Amino acid sequence: MNKNKPDAAGKTWTNIGWGLAILFVGSILWSMWEETLLPLIRSGNTRSLWLHLVGMPIILLGTGIFVYGGIVFVRATFAALADSGLIENMRVIKGELAGDKRKAQWANAGLLVQSWLPGLGWLGFGFALIALGGFLINL
Repeated sequence: MNKNKPDAAGKTWTNIGWGLAILFVGSILWSMWEETLLPLIRSGNTRSLWLHLVGMPIILLGTGIFVYGGIVFVRATFAALADSGLIENMRVIKGELAGDKRKAQWANAGLLVQSWLPGLGWLGFGFALIALGGFLINL
C-alpha cells in the first residue's frame, strides 16, 4: 500500500472528523450570533456590538493558538523523553550506569525545559489573546 494515499476507511474517518469539526465551529458561531450579537443589535447598543465583533474573534483566535501550544508542548515532551541523552541520564539516576546523579538530573531538567519553551510560548500568547478579547467585550 502506498503510504501517501490513505485507505478508504482512513479517508472515511478523516471526512467524519472534518465534518464534526465544521459542526463544532458552526455551533460556536451560531451561538455567538444568536445569543450575543443579535440581542445587541436588537437593543441598539452599537458600541458594545462593535467591541464584541472585535473581541470575540480575538478570543477564538487565542483559543486556537492555545490549543496549538498544547499540542506543541505534548509533542515536544514525548520527543524529549525519547532522546538518547535523557534515557542515558535516567539510567545514571537509577544507578544502572556510573556517573554523577545530580548532574544527570540537571541535564534532564534542562532538556525538558528546553523542549517545553516553544509550547509554553504559544500557550502564553493564546492566553494573552483570550484575555485581550475578554477585556474588549467587557468594556
